[in-house]
Amino acid sequence: MLNVSVMVEVHPEFVEQYREAALWHANNTFTKEEGCLGFAVHVHENDPNRFFLYESYRFRKDFEEVHNVAPYLAEFGKKTASWVKSKEILVWDKISPEQKK
Repeated sequence: MLNVSVMVEVHPEFVEQYREAALWHANNTFTKEEGCLGFAVHVHENDPNRFFLYESYRFRKDFEEVHNVAPYLAEFGKKTASWVKSKEILVWDKISPEQKK
């Protein structure tokens, strides 16, 4: 399993637009990519300009060969680029055993 965390700070005047675009992107990813196990969009409890996106994929190839080349990812990136003040993307390989269901 591969997880991706994205920390984003948005310019205040674009918070609502970014929220809508991030939810649109998460929905596209989760519904159109079989290898996407989950995509959650969070907003900081005390700072509405800060977002946290958390994505889970079955395998690295689901992220690299499917998600990273998806047209809606490119559209999301282009649409939101000027709204974003800062962004940090981290990719995580899961090493712990499976959790109970």
